[in-house]
Amino acid sequence: MELQDYLRVFRQRWLSIVVFAVGGLLVAGAYTFLQTPQYEARTQLFVSVGGSNSAADAVQGSSFADARLSSYVTLATSPTVLEAVINELGLDKSVTELAGSVTASSPPETVLINITASNPDPQLAADISVTAANKLVKAVENVEDVDLVQLSVFEEAAVPDEPVSPRVPLNLALGILFGALIGIGTAILREVLDTRVRSEDDVRRITDAGILGSFALESDLNKAPLVTQRDPYSPRAESFRQLRTHLHFTNIEGGPQSVVFTSSIPGEGKSTSAINLAIMLAESGSRVLLVDADLRRPRVASYLGLENVVGLTSVLSHQVDLDDAIQSWGPGAALDVLTAGKFAPNPSELLGSPNMEKLVKAMEQRYEVVIIDAPPLLPVTDPAVLGSITSGIILVVSADGMVNRDELSRSMENIEAVNARLLGLVLNRLPVTRGNYSYYDYKPEASPTSRRSKGKRDLSGMRHL
Repeated sequence: MELQDYLRVFRQRWLSIVVFAVGGLLVAGAYTFLQTPQYEARTQLFVSVGGSNSAADAVQGSSFADARLSSYVTLATSPTVLEAVINELGLDKSVTELAGSVTASSPPETVLINITASNPDPQLAADISVTAANKLVKAVENVEDVDLVQLSVFEEAAVPDEPVSPRVPLNLALGILFGALIGIGTAILREVLDTRVRSEDDVRRITDAGILGSFALESDLNKAPLVTQRDPYSPRAESFRQLRTHLHFTNIEGGPQSVVFTSSIPGEGKSTSAINLAIMLAESGSRVLLVDADLRRPRVASYLGLENVVGLTSVLSHQVDLDDAIQSWGPGAALDVLTAGKFAPNPSELLGSPNMEKLVKAMEQRYEVVIIDAPPLLPVTDPAVLGSITSGIILVVSADGMVNRDELSRSMENIEAVNARLLGLVLNRLPVTRGNYSYYDYKPEASPTSRRSKGKRDLSGMRHL
């Protein structure tokens, strides 16, 4: 993954990262709340050298004290000293338990020993520290020559005012940090494991085929799937006009063009894409025929409100002529439509028959553009067969996670297997992001005369207020 991929993951999954960060904060808060506050008290001892008659004796005594410091530090937490502390203070603890709350250390380049005790009771922490220091002094006096080296209490422990743990700000900050890191890791892992097509970048990983059109995800699309049911200057309508323009550029050789619309799996929007493109082509004045070749699940007739008694199956089985099966639709009957017709038990045989190839050639002789709505590529072989006898295929890809990359890759392989020409892709249901084309429209403004008239009415209304 590149840097832009990581940034895209953060933009898409920022909410889950925030949830993990808040979860880390809550866990850290609960952990901090359940912890018992601990207080620390420190007593400092000074190791001094006995009297000397010369500088050489002083240096020798100092070296001796330095060499003994580590031994004194170890002795401070020995069972002998700690047991004496327990007896002195009457503690209800074992030597092992007390050893876990008493530490001794010596700062580098010094002859000092720090004895630190921790306890939930601040007063008891100070008492343990002071008592342990005094017991260490006595223990050293019993085993050392006091004329040569002496230990003395330099600073007694004071009763601490505030606990040293839990560290509330630090714990909460670490909770947020680790929660966010887990959230980021989870988001990246999901991105790596997620093989669903959710963007143009995901499609580019599979193929470098040209993208003829892109359509944003719209929540009310199922209620009004046709461009004629919406504002004629809506972003969706303009996108289909762009698709119409791009389709013309795929017709390199010129002449009539027959185009198969298909998808990898059902539900990606191939039928509505084919219908809307046919409507836009008819709007531009082209002679267009829309054919419903999805004989298993025909949709064209229901979308356009046409009869489906006679259609493609009737023509292929020689029950009726092509002219008798074609219906006209739209203002001025500009769009000709050949519906699927009655259900056929052998759709693959019909679409792969020589009759179908002859029919496509006949339709190309009569129309400038023939738009064929075919079944999905993966469930059946019909669209691949149709693609081999037409000008090419337009593959509709849903970018809302419906199809995965493996399915898209297999669709591309099916098209290549029959030597069909892939004219390009149509990306459907793209997520709407800031800067996306769907944020803009360029509707025609009212004429200056209309604006002045409207202004007069508004002003007139204001005078009567």
